[in-house]
Amino acid sequence: MSTSADVNYLGPGAFVAELVRSGVEHACITPGSRSTPLVLLLASTAGLRAWSHVDERSAAFFALGLARASRRPVVLACTSGTAAANFFPAVIEAHHARVPLIVLTADRPPELRDCAAGQTIDQLRLYGGHARWFFDVGTPETSPASLRHFRALGCRAVAEALGPPAGVAHLNFAFREPLVPADMPCGESVAADMPPRQGGDAAYTRQHAARPDVDRAAAAAVARELARRRRPLIVCGPLDEPDTDLAARVGELASALDAPVIAEPTSNLRRVALRPWRVDAAEALMRDREFCARSAPDAVVRLGAPPTSKRLSQWLCELDGTLQVVVDATGGWPDPGSNATHLLRGTTVSACAALASGIGAERSDGEARAWLEWWRSNGGAARAALDAELGDTRTAFEGHAVMALARTLPADAILYVGNSLAVRALDWFWPQDAPEIRVLANRGANGIDGFVSSVLGAAAASRRPVVGLCGDLSFYHDLNGLLAARRAGLRALFVVVHNDGGGIFDFLPIAQAGQVFEQFFVTAHGLDFRPAVEMYGCGFERVLDAAELPAAVERGLRERRTSVVELAVGRAASVSAHTRAFGRAGAALGRAV
Repeated sequence: MSTSADVNYLGPGAFVAELVRSGVEHACITPGSRSTPLVLLLASTAGLRAWSHVDERSAAFFALGLARASRRPVVLACTSGTAAANFFPAVIEAHHARVPLIVLTADRPPELRDCAAGQTIDQLRLYGGHARWFFDVGTPETSPASLRHFRALGCRAVAEALGPPAGVAHLNFAFREPLVPADMPCGESVAADMPPRQGGDAAYTRQHAARPDVDRAAAAAVARELARRRRPLIVCGPLDEPDTDLAARVGELASALDAPVIAEPTSNLRRVALRPWRVDAAEALMRDREFCARSAPDAVVRLGAPPTSKRLSQWLCELDGTLQVVVDATGGWPDPGSNATHLLRGTTVSACAALASGIGAERSDGEARAWLEWWRSNGGAARAALDAELGDTRTAFEGHAVMALARTLPADAILYVGNSLAVRALDWFWPQDAPEIRVLANRGANGIDGFVSSVLGAAAASRRPVVGLCGDLSFYHDLNGLLAARRAGLRALFVVVHNDGGGIFDFLPIAQAGQVFEQFFVTAHGLDFRPAVEMYGCGFERVLDAAELPAAVERGLRERRTSVVELAVGRAASVSAHTRAFGRAGAALGRAV
């Protein structure tokens, strides 16, 4: 390696080596000139899997999906200029969803900034408040102090990304030319040979991250208030915590309260441990005004992010004067309706355990058990009605896609669900007896962008079957993300509900706006995805009959490559099918409590 280029590789090489020693296993890299030192180092460091991407936006969402599925920080690197700006949508999602990303942006040195030099923009604090930590690395040096600094910086980048709360650590590296060592043979590793300080594989600075338990005194005070309530309800929104004891601890709380539990699929709490308290078909219950009026709780405990269901969220907001306890494990303020009477901070496991312990034997549970049975019996009746309507309706709509996945996915599958109508359909129709799969969703900012890449990132992180459920606009928006499947040999299945536009708008008041609605909201595109999907080397199958969908999904799961199963849905037919299904469910509900 030439002496003139050492400065660009020694310090940054030590930085990359410490990323690996601190637990980073994956780096997503996009091409460019100014990022050459970062690219060569990331691609040649032992223990780091480097993923090559052409498009920055797709690369960023691929990294997001990979980090979400693995629950570990993923590096994302690009060159200078607008390349870094194309990371922004995924950075926003990672910030709001508490996903650990380490973003490395290459930059021009100070003398080339703000002087019309090409491919140069202001990259300092580019992501604003969406990066939980920003550091301007500056131009590297080779002094012993600088090398110590780079090593500690690598360790800190991982710690900052992990939090708590987890999020985006953004480091901006300025490089002067020459960017490539003059005497580097083709394919030679340029990673710095920087042995660990403690010996073995230990990081230069070992991190001991805190997982704060809930304040026991505060939880005990809240528990005493809960113990006096006779109509409690537990609501579980989007949540993907790794603690295997979580479902059991939530079950202990539900048992102590005799509380019905509404757990949407993205809560990952539809587990056997919660079966005695789980309420089925909650959306159908929320659509029935009489049921809502008769079933107002006197206490609510909410876990995870705010619910996906708009009706459930609105109903909770209308419970004026009701004790509402929100448990937050992210360091945020998950109370968009400003209804929380108590905000308990700490891990969800510790909060549920402390509340259950505090309620203890003080509670007289006869009335509450009748309350629990009321919710569960009505949920069961609504589910039976929904299932019957789905069986009677041959015209395909979103409910059929959800039920086909519930009946065909193996128990070890990961289901990554898209936003807009897809995540709502999953919430509305996913049955309680479905396999206990892991459900992921980009519910931080709730955008439709980057879905294909997120799914493939999750596939890169896991040997388990990975399936993505989305609408046609979400699929189209990130269609070029399929290139990663071909270039990296990734395998995933996409189930695309194709209604030629934004079908969710048909369920909103704007649907009455006539031509303006069709042109500016539905935005029908008239595209046949088959040629594009096959261009990327992926399989494609179109399904017109709902009865044929389960078999098509099973064929897709057996594919040795990424494949797409498209369910053709008519928008008007979909609205009618939803109306019939929820009408039938409402008619099945009991009318007394």
